[in-house]
Amino acid sequence: MRGVRQGKAAAIRLRSSRGGRALSIVLLTALGACGGSEGVSGPPDGGGDDLRPGLTVTVELDSDAAAIGQQLGWTAGVPGAEVRIHRIGTAFAWETATTDADGVARFEDAIAGRYRVAAHRPLNEQEQSAVGAAALALGDGVLRNVATNAEATLHQTPDRRGSLVISEVYATTPFTAETRYDWHYYFELYNNSDQTVYLDRKIWGTNLGIPDKEFSTFSCSASEPWRNDPDGIWAHFLHRFPGGGTDHPLAPGDFAVVALDAVDHSSIDPRFPDLSGADFELLGSADVDNPDVPNLPEVGVEPFQLGHGLRFFIGHVFFIAEDLNVAALERGTLTTISGDIEYLKLPAEALIDVLDTEDDDALEEQEFPPCDGKVHRSFDRLGGGFVEHGGDLEFSVQRMVIGADGGRVILQDTNTGAVDLIRARHTPELPPP
Repeated sequence: MRGVRQGKAAAIRLRSSRGGRALSIVLLTALGACGGSEGVSGPPDGGGDDLRPGLTVTVELDSDAAAIGQQLGWTAGVPGAEVRIHRIGTAFAWETATTDADGVARFEDAIAGRYRVAAHRPLNEQEQSAVGAAALALGDGVLRNVATNAEATLHQTPDRRGSLVISEVYATTPFTAETRYDWHYYFELYNNSDQTVYLDRKIWGTNLGIPDKEFSTFSCSASEPWRNDPDGIWAHFLHRFPGGGTDHPLAPGDFAVVALDAVDHSSIDPRFPDLSGADFELLGSADVDNPDVPNLPEVGVEPFQLGHGLRFFIGHVFFIAEDLNVAALERGTLTTISGDIEYLKLPAEALIDVLDTEDDDALEEQEFPPCDGKVHRSFDRLGGGFVEHGGDLEFSVQRMVIGADGGRVILQDTNTGAVDLIRARHTPELPPP
């Protein structure tokens, strides 16, 4: 494989074409609209202690991880877990506490509001030895309202290995000379397994257009069946990797950079990356093609309207899936005042990796609170990353390194972006183990 490196407001109705299901939804835009959250609540009326009720978080193991607790002698909850909370609508910063021997952490000064709540528990070398290859880390996350005597229980799951993962997304939207410039974006895939994988004909996309925030004219309950679908992820725009089956191998510990446009963007701004040596680029209907870089053609319902391929952002859910017959996928139709818009469902069994990203945009969260989830919890439990919206031009969302196997780093994948992802300087290289 060339260049692979080692180391690193319209009213619409959404109906399924199978089964005759029909739902009514109101969006602010026909495509790319953000959606909302059931039960969103701000500070309750009144004063005094009612505004500072505190939050008690209990961290337990999910049922599929019960054997880990038995092997480690954890008779109650998960001890020594770092619990993180962030009040939605405020500038991003985690407040942290550590669970006691019973798996309980307390935030006495938490004021009323809606919170991201997450828990991360890396296993030390002795604990890893006790559980064998079962886990390197545990994670979980939820959204919770904090009011009188607020409590939350998290159910941690172990990290997954032996998979192709989305390891980095760089998609910060700047304004250059008062003109918006978006073509310097890229994402990165990493072989987190100990076997060679082939990128040939795999499908990549995002959940663009499925609403995930609350508007005054739109309830999260309307989009809930489509966000919270355990059978798959709905998408409109898709790209397919080239190849016939074994043309683009990715060895264990290798990664591949996929550019939106594979050119040198540092000529526009020195903080932007030079992507002329990317491994792949998205192919649009009108962009300039780098002949030295293999293309990912568009295979979704239609081409993305700006002609460069799918323009993605921090705040989207990203996924990579196995080769699929796109024409045979289940379809849902968004009926708008401007016409019908079809969505395709990528089935759960074909999804290799899902990455829920979040940007740091307190003002938007105040106006449009997030729904309870962008995708079903089996795909990603709570988003993370938190690159500053409209800024942080040198930073991307990246998976954290959790371990090493010889000279190969192991990236964390607990299906919880809030603990799996970090904000770091964008780079096509993974840090050393």
